[in-house]
Amino acid sequence: GGNMALAGAPGALPTPLVPRAPILPQFPVGAPPAAPAWTGVITLARNMAKKTPFRAALIQGKVSDVEVVLRSAAANASIADITHRVPFDEVGKKVASSSILSLVPNTIMEQASFEEYSKYFRNKSRAGVARLDESLALYVMPCGEDIPALKDSLYTLGPHIPRVGCLIGLIGPGTAAVNAAPQTARPVKQEAEEKPKEKEEKPPEKKEEPAPEADAPEPQEGDGMSSKELMDLFSNPDLIQLLSKEVAGGDTG
Repeated sequence: GGNMALAGAPGALPTPLVPRAPILPQFPVGAPPAAPAWTGVITLARNMAKKTPFRAALIQGKVSDVEVVLRSAAANASIADITHRVPFDEVGKKVASSSILSLVPNTIMEQASFEEYSKYFRNKSRAGVARLDESLALYVMPCGEDIPALKDSLYTLGPHIPRVGCLIGLIGPGTAAVNAAPQTARPVKQEAEEKPKEKEEKPPEKKEEPAPEADAPEPQEGDGMSSKELMDLFSNPDLIQLLSKEVAGGDTG
Protein backbone atom coordinates (compact mmCIF):
# COMPACT_ATOMS: atom_id res chain seq x y z
CA GLY A 1 0.00 0.00 0.00
CA GLY A 2 2.99 2.29 0.57
CA ASN A 3 3.71 2.55 -3.12
CA MET A 4 0.15 3.63 -3.81
CA ALA A 5 0.45 6.37 -1.24
CA LEU A 6 3.73 7.56 -2.70
CA ALA A 7 2.28 7.65 -6.20
CA GLY A 8 -0.61 9.78 -5.05
CA ALA A 9 1.39 12.00 -2.72
CA PRO A 10 3.41 14.10 -5.15
CA GLY A 11 0.19 15.59 -6.52
CA ALA A 12 2.18 18.59 -7.70
CA LEU A 13 3.70 16.60 -10.55
CA PRO A 14 0.54 15.69 -12.47
CA THR A 15 -1.08 19.06 -11.85
CA PRO A 16 1.01 21.15 -14.28
CA LEU A 17 0.26 18.60 -16.99
CA VAL A 18 -3.48 18.59 -16.39
CA PRO A 19 -4.27 22.21 -17.37
CA ARG A 20 -2.63 21.64 -20.73
CA ALA A 21 -5.04 18.90 -21.70
CA PRO A 22 -8.21 21.01 -21.97
CA ILE A 23 -6.45 23.24 -24.51
CA LEU A 24 -6.21 20.42 -27.03
CA PRO A 25 -9.89 20.27 -27.96
CA GLN A 26 -9.71 23.92 -28.99
CA PHE A 27 -7.27 23.22 -31.81
CA PRO A 28 -9.69 21.38 -34.10
CA VAL A 29 -12.09 24.33 -33.88
CA GLY A 30 -9.38 26.81 -34.79
CA ALA A 31 -7.57 24.52 -37.17
CA PRO A 32 -8.19 26.27 -40.50
CA PRO A 33 -6.88 29.70 -39.40
CA ALA A 34 -4.19 28.18 -37.15
CA ALA A 35 -2.74 25.84 -39.76
CA PRO A 36 -3.72 26.96 -43.26
CA ALA A 37 -2.68 24.77 -46.17
CA TRP A 38 -0.84 27.77 -47.68
CA THR A 39 0.33 31.17 -46.52
CA GLY A 40 2.21 33.82 -48.43
CA VAL A 41 2.13 37.42 -49.58
CA ILE A 42 -0.15 38.61 -52.39
CA THR A 43 0.18 42.21 -53.57
CA LEU A 44 -3.10 43.75 -54.67
CA ALA A 45 -3.56 46.83 -56.84
CA ARG A 46 -6.48 48.62 -58.43
CA ASN A 47 -5.60 49.35 -62.03
CA MET A 48 -1.95 49.01 -61.03
CA ALA A 49 -2.33 51.81 -58.44
CA LYS A 50 -2.60 51.57 -54.64
CA LYS A 51 -0.25 48.58 -54.56
CA THR A 52 -0.57 46.89 -51.18
CA PRO A 53 1.02 43.64 -50.00
CA PHE A 54 -1.32 41.41 -47.99
CA ARG A 55 -0.42 38.37 -45.94
CA ALA A 56 -2.67 35.70 -47.38
CA ALA A 57 -3.75 32.39 -45.89
CA LEU A 58 -5.78 29.69 -47.63
CA ILE A 59 -8.64 29.03 -45.21
CA GLN A 60 -10.66 26.80 -47.49
CA GLY A 61 -10.07 25.22 -50.87
CA LYS A 62 -7.18 24.15 -53.06
CA VAL A 63 -3.53 25.16 -53.07
CA SER A 64 -3.66 24.69 -56.86
CA ASP A 65 -6.06 27.67 -57.02
CA VAL A 66 -3.56 29.78 -55.09
CA GLU A 67 -0.88 28.75 -57.56
CA VAL A 68 -3.03 30.20 -60.35
CA VAL A 69 -3.08 33.53 -58.47
CA LEU A 70 0.69 33.45 -57.98
CA ARG A 71 1.39 32.55 -61.62
CA SER A 72 -0.92 35.31 -62.83
CA ALA A 73 0.73 37.85 -60.51
CA ALA A 74 4.21 36.70 -61.52
CA ALA A 75 3.37 37.61 -65.12
CA ASN A 76 2.16 41.05 -64.01
CA ALA A 77 4.99 42.59 -61.94
CA SER A 78 4.00 40.33 -59.00
CA ILE A 79 0.66 42.09 -58.67
CA ALA A 80 -2.91 40.78 -58.62
CA ASP A 81 -4.50 43.73 -60.37
CA ILE A 82 -8.17 44.50 -59.73
CA THR A 83 -9.70 45.79 -62.96
CA HIS A 84 -13.42 45.13 -62.43
CA ARG A 85 -16.11 45.15 -59.80
CA VAL A 86 -19.09 42.84 -59.33
CA PRO A 87 -21.96 42.90 -56.80
CA PHE A 88 -21.44 40.88 -53.61
CA ASP A 89 -24.37 38.58 -54.43
CA GLU A 90 -22.67 37.62 -57.72
CA VAL A 91 -19.63 36.51 -55.72
CA GLY A 92 -21.89 34.78 -53.21
CA LYS A 93 -23.10 32.44 -55.95
CA LYS A 94 -19.52 31.30 -56.53
CA VAL A 95 -18.66 30.53 -52.90
CA ALA A 96 -19.43 26.81 -53.07
CA SER A 97 -17.03 26.19 -55.96
CA SER A 98 -14.27 28.53 -54.81
CA SER A 99 -11.15 28.61 -52.68
CA ILE A 100 -11.08 31.23 -49.94
CA LEU A 101 -8.18 33.35 -48.69
CA SER A 102 -7.93 35.70 -45.76
CA LEU A 103 -5.91 38.82 -46.61
CA VAL A 104 -4.49 40.84 -43.74
CA PRO A 105 -2.11 43.81 -43.85
CA ASN A 106 1.40 42.45 -44.28
CA THR A 107 2.82 44.93 -41.75
CA ILE A 108 1.48 47.81 -39.68
CA MET A 109 2.58 50.04 -42.59
CA GLU A 110 -0.22 48.59 -44.73
CA GLN A 111 -2.96 49.08 -42.13
CA ALA A 112 -4.24 52.38 -43.57
CA SER A 113 -4.17 51.00 -47.11
CA PHE A 114 -6.03 47.88 -45.97
CA GLU A 115 -8.70 50.05 -44.36
CA GLU A 116 -8.99 52.10 -47.55
CA TYR A 117 -9.53 48.94 -49.61
CA SER A 118 -12.12 47.68 -47.17
CA LYS A 119 -14.04 50.98 -47.11
CA TYR A 120 -13.79 51.28 -50.88
CA PHE A 121 -15.47 47.92 -51.52
CA ARG A 122 -18.04 48.52 -48.79
CA ASN A 123 -18.95 51.94 -50.17
CA LYS A 124 -19.29 50.54 -53.68
CA SER A 125 -21.14 47.45 -52.42
CA ARG A 126 -18.94 45.58 -54.85
CA ALA A 127 -16.15 43.03 -54.79
CA GLY A 128 -13.03 43.78 -56.78
CA VAL A 129 -12.10 41.32 -59.51
CA ALA A 130 -8.62 40.43 -60.71
CA ARG A 131 -8.59 38.21 -63.80
CA LEU A 132 -6.29 35.23 -63.36
CA ASP A 133 -6.66 33.13 -66.50
CA GLU A 134 -9.31 32.03 -68.98
CA SER A 135 -11.45 30.45 -66.29
CA LEU A 136 -10.55 31.79 -62.83
CA ALA A 137 -10.69 35.19 -61.16
CA LEU A 138 -9.74 36.51 -57.72
CA TYR A 139 -12.62 38.32 -56.01
CA VAL A 140 -11.60 40.66 -53.20
CA MET A 141 -14.14 41.92 -50.69
CA PRO A 142 -14.45 43.19 -47.15
CA CYS A 143 -15.23 40.70 -44.41
CA GLY A 144 -18.24 40.97 -42.11
CA GLU A 145 -21.58 39.32 -41.54
CA ASP A 146 -23.24 42.73 -41.72
CA ILE A 147 -23.11 42.41 -45.53
CA PRO A 148 -26.27 40.37 -46.21
CA ALA A 149 -25.04 38.81 -49.48
CA LEU A 150 -21.94 37.49 -47.68
CA LYS A 151 -23.77 36.45 -44.51
CA ASP A 152 -26.05 34.27 -46.65
CA SER A 153 -23.23 32.70 -48.69
CA LEU A 154 -19.66 33.03 -47.44
CA TYR A 155 -20.49 32.86 -43.73
CA THR A 156 -22.67 29.78 -44.06
CA LEU A 157 -19.40 27.87 -44.63
CA GLY A 158 -18.61 27.95 -40.92
CA PRO A 159 -16.86 29.76 -38.08
CA HIS A 160 -13.42 29.46 -39.70
CA ILE A 161 -14.25 32.29 -42.14
CA PRO A 162 -12.95 35.49 -40.52
CA ARG A 163 -15.47 38.17 -39.56
CA VAL A 164 -13.09 41.04 -38.79
CA GLY A 165 -9.68 42.45 -39.56
CA CYS A 166 -9.08 41.19 -43.08
CA LEU A 167 -10.20 41.22 -46.67
CA ILE A 168 -11.59 38.01 -48.12
CA GLY A 169 -10.14 36.72 -51.35
CA LEU A 170 -12.23 34.23 -53.26
CA ILE A 171 -10.65 32.28 -56.14
CA GLY A 172 -13.48 31.12 -58.35
CA PRO A 173 -14.98 31.03 -61.83
CA GLY A 174 -14.54 34.34 -63.65
CA THR A 175 -17.52 36.31 -64.87
CA ALA A 176 -18.15 36.28 -68.61
CA ALA A 177 -17.34 39.98 -68.85
CA VAL A 178 -14.04 39.58 -67.03
CA ASN A 179 -12.93 36.54 -69.00
CA ALA A 180 -13.93 37.83 -72.40
CA ALA A 181 -12.64 41.39 -72.17
CA PRO A 182 -10.40 42.01 -69.21
CA GLN A 183 -11.03 45.74 -69.11
CA THR A 184 -14.61 46.46 -70.10
CA ALA A 185 -16.89 45.25 -67.36
CA ARG A 186 -16.64 47.96 -64.80
CA PRO A 187 -18.73 51.13 -64.55
CA VAL A 188 -15.96 53.56 -63.79
CA LYS A 189 -17.18 57.07 -64.40
CA GLN A 190 -17.73 58.02 -60.77
CA GLU A 191 -14.21 57.43 -59.55
CA ALA A 192 -12.18 60.61 -59.70
CA GLU A 193 -9.28 59.02 -57.84
CA GLU A 194 -8.67 56.44 -60.56
CA LYS A 195 -9.66 58.35 -63.65
CA PRO A 196 -6.29 58.38 -65.37
CA LYS A 197 -6.07 54.62 -65.17
CA GLU A 198 -9.68 53.96 -65.94
CA LYS A 199 -9.48 55.76 -69.23
CA GLU A 200 -7.50 52.74 -70.30
CA GLU A 201 -10.54 50.58 -69.70
CA LYS A 202 -12.67 52.39 -72.22
CA PRO A 203 -10.54 52.11 -75.36
CA PRO A 204 -10.97 48.33 -75.40
CA GLU A 205 -14.71 48.92 -75.78
CA LYS A 206 -14.03 51.16 -78.74
CA LYS A 207 -11.38 48.84 -80.09
CA GLU A 208 -14.07 46.26 -80.58
CA GLU A 209 -16.00 48.60 -82.89
CA PRO A 210 -13.21 49.25 -85.40
CA ALA A 211 -12.36 45.58 -85.40
CA PRO A 212 -15.49 44.74 -87.43
CA GLU A 213 -14.11 47.24 -89.97
CA ALA A 214 -16.09 50.32 -89.04
CA ASP A 215 -13.39 53.00 -88.96
CA ALA A 216 -10.14 51.16 -89.49
CA PRO A 217 -10.28 50.40 -93.22
CA GLU A 218 -10.78 54.03 -94.21
CA PRO A 219 -7.40 55.36 -93.16
CA GLN A 220 -5.76 52.13 -94.22
CA GLU A 221 -7.23 52.32 -97.70
CA GLY A 222 -6.16 55.93 -97.95
CA ASP A 223 -2.62 55.00 -97.02
CA GLY A 224 -2.73 52.05 -99.39
CA MET A 225 -3.81 54.19 -102.33
CA SER A 226 -1.16 56.79 -101.74
CA SER A 227 1.75 54.43 -101.25
CA LYS A 228 1.44 50.99 -102.80
CA GLU A 229 -0.97 51.64 -105.61
CA LEU A 230 0.61 54.89 -106.71
CA MET A 231 3.98 53.15 -106.80
CA ASP A 232 2.38 50.49 -108.97
CA LEU A 233 1.05 53.19 -111.27
CA PHE A 234 4.44 54.83 -111.62
CA SER A 235 6.12 51.53 -112.35
CA ASN A 236 3.62 50.71 -115.09
CA PRO A 237 4.62 52.53 -118.34
CA ASP A 238 1.34 51.71 -120.12
CA LEU A 239 -0.70 53.33 -117.38
CA ILE A 240 1.59 56.36 -117.28
CA GLN A 241 1.18 56.79 -121.04
CA LEU A 242 -2.57 56.43 -120.74
CA LEU A 243 -2.67 58.95 -117.92
CA SER A 244 -0.50 61.48 -119.72
CA LYS A 245 -2.62 61.14 -122.87
CA GLU A 246 -5.76 61.68 -120.83
CA VAL A 247 -4.23 64.73 -119.16
CA ALA A 248 -3.04 66.05 -122.53
CA GLY A 249 -6.44 65.33 -124.03
CA GLY A 250 -8.12 67.11 -121.16
CA ASP A 251 -5.88 70.15 -121.55
CA THR A 252 -6.42 70.56 -125.31
CA GLY A 253 -10.13 69.78 -125.08
